[in-house]
Amino acid sequence: MLSIHLDISKKIPLYEQIYCEIKKRILEQELQTGEKLPSTRGLAASLGVSRNTIDTAYYQLLAEGYIDTAPKSGFYVCDLNLSDSGITSFVPSKSETASLQKQGTSQPNIDYDFSPFAVDLSHFPYSIWKKLSKKVLDEENDLFLSGHPDGDLALREAICHYVSLSREVHCTPEQILIGAGADYLLQMLSLLFHHLDISKITLENPCYRKAAMIFQENQMHLHTGILDQHGLTISSIPPETEVVYVTPSHQYPLGIVMPFGRRRELLHWSIQSPRRYIIEDDHDSEFRYRGKPIPALQGMDHHGRVIYLGTFSKAVAPAIRISYLILPPELSNAYHEILGFYACTVSRLDQGILARFLSEGYFEKHVNRMRKIYRTRHDLVLELLKPIVQEHLLQIRGEHAGLHLVLDLKRGLTEDRLIAEAEKQGIQLYGIKKHYLHPADSATESLLLGYSNLNETEITEGLGRLSFILRHLTT
Repeated sequence: MLSIHLDISKKIPLYEQIYCEIKKRILEQELQTGEKLPSTRGLAASLGVSRNTIDTAYYQLLAEGYIDTAPKSGFYVCDLNLSDSGITSFVPSKSETASLQKQGTSQPNIDYDFSPFAVDLSHFPYSIWKKLSKKVLDEENDLFLSGHPDGDLALREAICHYVSLSREVHCTPEQILIGAGADYLLQMLSLLFHHLDISKITLENPCYRKAAMIFQENQMHLHTGILDQHGLTISSIPPETEVVYVTPSHQYPLGIVMPFGRRRELLHWSIQSPRRYIIEDDHDSEFRYRGKPIPALQGMDHHGRVIYLGTFSKAVAPAIRISYLILPPELSNAYHEILGFYACTVSRLDQGILARFLSEGYFEKHVNRMRKIYRTRHDLVLELLKPIVQEHLLQIRGEHAGLHLVLDLKRGLTEDRLIAEAEKQGIQLYGIKKHYLHPADSATESLLLGYSNLNETEITEGLGRLSFILRHLTT
C-alpha cells in the first residue's frame, strides 16, 4: 500500500497532494511501468480520506497519461519513455505543490442553438470592466500614444505571471506577442516561417480549419496527421515536416487529452532536427470539470521548440479579441529582427483593462465562476443524454472539459440529415465533417453539442426535442 503523508494544514487540496506524490514517484521511477496501484477503496481507507478524493487524484493521473486502467482489474503505471535520450526528465514545479465556424448567433426561427463556439456573456462582469476602464483612463496618461509593438509591458507581465501559475508555462515578457485574435497571430507566425524558409506543417485531422486555411494561404505545405485515442500519432508525421500544430490539452474538436507519454514522444520528435517546432494551441484550457487543468506542453520543453498560443476569447469574451503568442527565445529573436516593425493590433485601452483584470484577481474569479456554471450545464447534458444514447445507440466523446462534447451517431443516420430535420424543429446543430481537411476523412457521423450559451431550462427542452427528432428518424 502506498504511504503518502497528507498535510491538512496546507491550502492544497488533498486530492492534489496525492496526485503530486504519485506523479513524483512515477517520474522518479520509484513506481515502475506496469506496476499496479492500490484500489481507490483501499487507498482511501489507508489514507483516511474519502474515496472520491482518491477517484479525483487517479482521474487526473489518468487524464495526463501517467496511469492507465484495465476493466475490472485496476490502475497501472504507464510507460512514459523516461529513458529516451535527448529529453530531460520533467521535474514537478512549485505550482504543483503550491462561417467556417458559426459564432453562436441563432437564426430567427431557432429556439435552441447548441453552438460549440458560443460563450455565456450573461455573467460577464460588466461593472468590474467598467470600473477598470475608468481607472485606466484616469490613471494612465499615455493610452493614445503608440505603445510597444509587442503589446504593453504591463499586460505581457500579467500574462507571464498567469500562465506560469495556471499552465506551468515558462517564459519572460520579452517572449510574448499580443495580437487581435489567434488568427492574426497565426498569420504573423506564418509570415515569420516564410522568412525562415520553413514551409512544411502537419496538422491534426479533424482540426481548427481556420488555422489550416491561414497556413495554406501563406504557401505552407499541409499534411494531415492521424489521431488515435491519445491524439496525434507521431508515426503519421512525415520526415520532412518542420512544424506540427496541435491542441494537446483538449483536442479540437474531438476533446482528446494528449497523455504525458505521447507528449514526450512529440517533444522527442522536435529535437531530432534543428528546424522543427510545435505550435501548442491552448484554446480553452480553463474549462476542465474533473481534476485540475492539464499542464501545458510548453512547460515540458527544455529545448525551445514549443510555440504557445493562448487566447482570452472563451474565458472572457470573443469581442475583446486579445490573444498571445509565447515564442521560444530563438524564434523571438528572429521575430524581432525580421518583423519587429509591425505595430500591436490591440487598442492600448483594452490592453490596460485586461492587464488589471488579470493582475487584480478578477480574471481568476470570473473563470472560477464560469467553470462552475459550465460544469452544471455539462453535467445536465450528460444526464439528459443517458436515455437518448441508450435508445439510439449513440456514443459520447470529449466530455469533462471544454464547452462542447461529441455525439457519434449510429450507422444509417447522417449528421446532414439530422441537422436539417432539427432546424425545421427550431434546433441548431453542428456537424463534425467541416472540421476535417478532407470531409471524406471523417470516420463517423457526429455532432458537436455545445451547451455554454443555453440555460438549464433550454438544455432540457432542447434535448427533449432532439430526442423526439431522433425517434422520428429511426422508426
